[in-house]
Amino acid sequence: MADWQWSERSISSKLLYLKKGGTVDSVFTEVFEQEGFRRIGSLSYRIQINIWWNPDSKVQVLELPLGSKALLKGSKAYFMQSITEQGETWAREIGPLQSYLEAHFPELHIKFSYFRDITDTLAATRIQRKIESQASSIEIPTTEQIAKLQRKLDGIRLEQQSSDNLLSLGSDNSGMLGSYMRSQTKAMRKEKQFLQEELTDEKEKLRLFNNLQKEYERNCSAACFLFSLCSNSHVITTPNEFRDALSSIVKEMADMHRYQVTQKLRGGRLNIHVVESDEPVMVWIEEWLGGGLSPRQISRLNGDFRLLREATEKHTMVTPNTDIRIDDAIKDDQKLLAARVVSTLVTRLDKSDATASLKDLTKDAMPANIGRIVKNGNITNDPFDLPLAKCNHTYLSGTTGSGKSYMGRVIVEEAARYEDLNILVLDPANQSAGLLVPEDRESILSLYPGFGMKPESARGFDFNYYAPAHSIGKSLPRDLSALGKGRVIVSFKGLNDNQRCGLFHNILNAVFEDHASEESTTLRLLIVVEEAQRFTKKRVAEDAKTAGQQAENALDRIVREGRKYGCYINIQSQSIKDFARDSASIRQNTNTKIFLHNSDREVDYAADFIGNGRQIIQLEPATAIIYNSIWGAVTVKVRPPLSKVWDFSAGNTQRLLASEETPLAVLSSDAKQLLVIVRQHYNENGSGLNMSNAGGLLGVTSKRQLQQWVNELERKGFVKTRKLRERGNPRIIELISSEGAD
Repeated sequence: MADWQWSERSISSKLLYLKKGGTVDSVFTEVFEQEGFRRIGSLSYRIQINIWWNPDSKVQVLELPLGSKALLKGSKAYFMQSITEQGETWAREIGPLQSYLEAHFPELHIKFSYFRDITDTLAATRIQRKIESQASSIEIPTTEQIAKLQRKLDGIRLEQQSSDNLLSLGSDNSGMLGSYMRSQTKAMRKEKQFLQEELTDEKEKLRLFNNLQKEYERNCSAACFLFSLCSNSHVITTPNEFRDALSSIVKEMADMHRYQVTQKLRGGRLNIHVVESDEPVMVWIEEWLGGGLSPRQISRLNGDFRLLREATEKHTMVTPNTDIRIDDAIKDDQKLLAARVVSTLVTRLDKSDATASLKDLTKDAMPANIGRIVKNGNITNDPFDLPLAKCNHTYLSGTTGSGKSYMGRVIVEEAARYEDLNILVLDPANQSAGLLVPEDRESILSLYPGFGMKPESARGFDFNYYAPAHSIGKSLPRDLSALGKGRVIVSFKGLNDNQRCGLFHNILNAVFEDHASEESTTLRLLIVVEEAQRFTKKRVAEDAKTAGQQAENALDRIVREGRKYGCYINIQSQSIKDFARDSASIRQNTNTKIFLHNSDREVDYAADFIGNGRQIIQLEPATAIIYNSIWGAVTVKVRPPLSKVWDFSAGNTQRLLASEETPLAVLSSDAKQLLVIVRQHYNENGSGLNMSNAGGLLGVTSKRQLQQWVNELERKGFVKTRKLRERGNPRIIELISSEGAD
């Protein structure tokens, strides 16, 4: 059995589990079943694949056990039901259409089958839809209904004949009996006439249906158009990660269903009608035996195959090659190829509002204005708001001069607008020091008007700054978890490889452990790792390989488990291939990819998400393609930063921090008073101060006002707060002690 990390199992639970003969597979099976999945199949030839299906969410998950790890990938399949125009469908036209769709839906996989003949039941279904849309008052009778009318008419005729015979035999028809018989005969004649007219109408309807049936069977083709949307791949190493990954896949597929399928295909101007597949076996048959299950052939089999026939016909669309009309007129139009019709429709997708789904998505999701959307090579006036709370983990890659630093800086500036969001910037160089001061270079300020920005809007941001190698700014706190509270920059400049990777590892682990005490469904901490390749084992000296591996492990842990606790990470690197092979799970578990100008080696990877990967070679500086499975790929011209992007020397940074222009602001008088009380309580009792007691000592009754002062102290790195696991969950204000604290 593989050596699994049972981080949340007690020793006794683990021993009990092993005594019962438990295996890794049995743990996975238990998790799948608890989450509502059923195992529907397994494939094995050197590599094993288990196939799981959730009938409620209609999501399929592939599980690939890989030694001590496993890979999970989800998918959701759809069948096209109809399109807005009629046309014949030919398989040879699907190639160009497939390329187009995959360029606009990067994780879209298409399978297409064409059948020259259709079945009588398919024709009947199509006719019924046509009648409902064009002549809703017509109800096609069955042969049994017509036979019943005929029997009733024959009965009336017999009764009338008997009545006529009685009247002809009577010698005196002037009496009451004769009058009654004449009245009955007259009523029967009227009823016979009514039934005769009704029977004629019903026969005409049936004749119309039969004619339409013949025309549809003669002039129609059948096609099966299947497409699947796929989730990100998740590499997991523990049962707890397995459950988190499974939940993440189901949520990701639900978001794609809402924002890609419902809005881009079903809704708006496209009007392409699709249905979720609730038959996973039919999806596999179509994907692996495309065209193998011809509806016509299956219809000729005996009744034992009825279920298979119904399932096949359920997902088959019918396309006539002429205009078949209800009034018997068959218009010989020029043949329309359905592939061309669909291509025309999806072309309109490219011309539609690219931000339509984002507008709903960014609402209440911490929107960050990154820049302007680019369409057909032109910068539009449409802003692109990146939903920070929906991005989860982000990977940003670009070569030197691509604008990677600008993009990373803009994300941090936008995140800083949210007061309750903690931000931790880990910088192996010292560019992030520029966050503290406004941009002042004319070459950058001159770009502001093009984005609706005024030069006077340039500004610095309030961050606590740490540079341990140069003893600049604050000294690192003894409790490194404090760096995950407030707004913090840590510069690693001047540290050797061992020191840099070791400190990086310690900071990430401390911050993660602190946040892992409380799960969160919202973004609480954004960690930004600049030039992340400098924290990997392949980019350090030989004597620092161990520290480099530890740094990678800490990064991998945040990427795999951080989302559960509201910790999202933004990884910036020169190439996505900086994290390949042993560290591939780091890039695979990032949900949002941001591609700036890059080299040929990035093309293949980018193509998996944006279709034509060579686009990234042609990108201009400060232009990015931002991909997420929810909204697809969007090209954006990045706005200029408000703060200065510059690699500051130690001396310049020292002068910068001493400058009055730097927004390392002095505490407000109220926050200072609170800090004095917290320090006094700590000196006397050696522990944190209960928040409610702090209000009493200050004579403050407003909890909101007190919370504002606490937030100010947290942002500036003086205190941190935590909840006690007691009744009412009281919050404690704890002093952050540091060596040489200023």
